Amino acid sequence: MPNEDECRELLKNSRLFGSFAPKVIDAIIPLLTLSRFEPDNLVCLKGDESDCLYIVREGEVEISVSSSDGKIILLGLLSRGDVFGEVGLLDGESRTANVTARTAVSLYRLGSADFEKITRLFGVDEFMALTSYICFLFRGVTNNLEATMFLDASIRVAKKIQGLYDKGAGEKEGNGFSVTISQEDLGRMAGLSREATNKALSRLEEKSLISHKYKKITVPDAVKFAKALAD
Repeated sequence: MPNEDECRELLKNSRLFGSFAPKVIDAIIPLLTLSRFEPDNLVCLKGDESDCLYIVREGEVEISVSSSDGKIILLGLLSRGDVFGEVGLLDGESRTANVTARTAVSLYRLGSADFEKITRLFGVDEFMALTSYICFLFRGVTNNLEATMFLDASIRVAKKIQGLYDKGAGEKEGNGFSVTISQEDLGRMAGLSREATNKALSRLEEKSLISHKYKKITVPDAVKFAKALAD
């Protein structure tokens, strides 16, 4: 049996479930089961049957897709409160991406049959929340496509750095912030080779927008950094 208070807090702080009515949240909680995965374990594979959604309780997972020649694009990193696997439950189709544990993770699982039961309780708030969430996903895809097609490599990298921090994957430092991510993973998120990522980071450093050492990227002035992205 999941911890009710923990689950309630997790759901209320979730982008998907946060606007659900309390009675719907209370109905979801007893249907959740806990799953654990060790680092580098595969949670689900693109093309698998969509039999559940997951809510991250602890740890971090990565969302990725791969090409036939083995090239991997990192679509995102998810941490506490984030949801994945929901798209397949909404449209009844297979998984759209691979999900791998980056750290030891614990996840709350909500099966597809239980999700269908919950939808019978939905009112206006829940359907509006789903609509908002789908728009959020669509905007993310559009922004990523725009970045890949039109933006300079250094701006693509900078946007990923900002996005990681906005999502809570960094720490505030004075007037700026820092994020910890490998150059390889950052490049995969931006759709760039390791060499191109290194050049992009160097250009950002030459403009005094960042400093980077090993896996730590520091933005000394968050306002200046945001302005550079907007210009």
